[in-house]
Amino acid sequence: MKSIEVMNHLATGKFVHVDGTNAFVYDQGSGEPVVCFHGVPASSYLYRNIVTGLAIKGFRGIAFDLLGTGLSERPENFDYTWTNLGKWSLKLIDNLRLKKFHIVLHDIGAPIGCEVIAKIPDRILSVTIMNAPLANLHRFKKPFPMFLYEKKGVGELLANSSNAIGFKKLMHLKGVVDRDKIGFNEARAYAKFLRGNNQGRSFIKIMRGFETTMKKEVLYINALKNLNVPKQIIWGTEDRGLTIEENAEPLRNALGLEKIIKLNGKHFLQEDRYVEITELISMLAKT
Repeated sequence: MKSIEVMNHLATGKFVHVDGTNAFVYDQGSGEPVVCFHGVPASSYLYRNIVTGLAIKGFRGIAFDLLGTGLSERPENFDYTWTNLGKWSLKLIDNLRLKKFHIVLHDIGAPIGCEVIAKIPDRILSVTIMNAPLANLHRFKKPFPMFLYEKKGVGELLANSSNAIGFKKLMHLKGVVDRDKIGFNEARAYAKFLRGNNQGRSFIKIMRGFETTMKKEVLYINALKNLNVPKQIIWGTEDRGLTIEENAEPLRNALGLEKIIKLNGKHFLQEDRYVEITELISMLAKT
């Protein structure tokens, strides 16, 4: 049986050809583009409400599935490191003919997005960062249960067995404060977008391709610091994997920002705080 949420998401997006692969793009509205980068275990589906909200506010909201996730293609021989996913993402942005755009970064979508920023800083209009491993990246350790995907055999079993019941429990524990936002249908979509058509093998490669080095941390922080555009940090205060003390506050200090915008949310605050987030992105973009 096909997931209603998956079918609806597919129907509202499009596929874009990128360097021999097909990328799924959720693209709504017109006006200045706002490009949203997702992390793991997620896809463009995470931004469905924010993209729609941005379109209503007069922007062109764009969220795409990173290669190997969601509805995008899952080539077996692709290099799923942040470096290469950044190169692929830039090609996608170029294929969408986006001259200048606002950028929204979350989770490992932040380092991947920073790979893009480092290459085309003059095309970035504003930056919004949410619950992301950037500051103290060289000390970052995957929280439970994400570190299990590093283990050979265990990771493959977990990815292939992802289902609605397990994802619902995971999202209620780690992802959202308002449990009503993630029911069976939404959790089923998340599981489907993780597994895809290759039992989650591409997701496993992404999880094993993290580049948590000091060299990368310096690259990402400098790419953000050197941008003379409006920036903001939005953080879900109940995220126990990426905390305000260990991750958000050092990032604020490194970027020289006055404050962190704190919302009552866990890691996937786009699910239950999307109204506030959409307004904050819109306000920053109009600065």
